[in-house]
Amino acid sequence: MRFAPVALVVGFAGTILASYLQGPAVASTDSLVAAMSPAPEITASIPANGTAAAAEAVRLIDLRNGASCKVNGPAEDDGLHRVPMGPSCAKSPDLARVAYWERKDDGSLVMTDHKGETVLEFMPGDGVLYESVYPNNALITIVPARG
Repeated sequence: MRFAPVALVVGFAGTILASYLQGPAVASTDSLVAAMSPAPEITASIPANGTAAAAEAVRLIDLRNGASCKVNGPAEDDGLHRVPMGPSCAKSPDLARVAYWERKDDGSLVMTDHKGETVLEFMPGDGVLYESVYPNNALITIVPARG
């Protein structure tokens, strides 16, 4: 008759003990892009000047609403660079907020607003130059522009 309360107390005590033994939860200081990046041992054989670096003009495509625009690719050197967004990019709520972009040492591409706040983060993609990884609801790809 007292089996259910005893089982509940033992289960609760076991859960507390297990969480105590695991130690405190510590938030990671790494960004999402850094956490998703492969180890340098894996990518060391890949030259830094891949297809993503060679693009002169690129096409930004928002897969959620079909907005697409052609812009000059990000600069090779370090630092923030203005993104020359056209009127067709304004049809995408995410792309409309972008003012600057910057290539990071880990191969990612970060797009920020006028205040320097991150709007979008991209990683080199499979079959595309870049694909969005932040925010997780953004479905934006960057491909080489044709014509």
